[in-house]
Amino acid sequence: MSAEIQPCTRQQILMGMSLTSLLLALIAGLWIWLGSLSVPFRWDPLALAWGAALGLGVALLSGGAYWLWPAYRRAASSYLHLVADPLQWRDIFWVGVLPGWSEEWLFRGVLMAALAASPLGWTGGILLSGFLFGVLHWLEWQGWPYALWASAVGILLGMGVWLSGNLLVTIVAHTLVNWIGVCLWKCSALPAES
Repeated sequence: MSAEIQPCTRQQILMGMSLTSLLLALIAGLWIWLGSLSVPFRWDPLALAWGAALGLGVALLSGGAYWLWPAYRRAASSYLHLVADPLQWRDIFWVGVLPGWSEEWLFRGVLMAALAASPLGWTGGILLSGFLFGVLHWLEWQGWPYALWASAVGILLGMGVWLSGNLLVTIVAHTLVNWIGVCLWKCSALPAES
């Protein structure tokens, strides 16, 4: 009997992504409401540009990891096969926006802000929220390189909030990274690892 995760249908992926995003957004909203947290979010066109630059940088680093680290390539291919293969091109919008919005509000907005206000400070908040972000992306034991890379990306995104003082930067970056990854996968620009 195989311990492999079985592929989902398009409808299951979209429903799962929507429900997960809703749950994460509700957790973040309740945490803000109950904890009286101040999340650094404001509309700023410059933040859009910084987010695009950060997103492109993370996408380039991820591409480098994909080509240079065979274990990550296998894990990322497995993850993208499960998540992206069933989706249609019109679904890619949601792959970026739903996780980009909800995961950033929870991990970099609420969790990191709460940890930064604790004795852990900004450094501990960035590291711990990045680690937990990686755990969220760990689907199966063989996927540890993907989870490790997601933790590194979470740390980079945390640094983005810390340096910019605006969560919008990482929402844009996260959305862009997801769009680029899925588009490259769907275009077969990323060869699958056998």
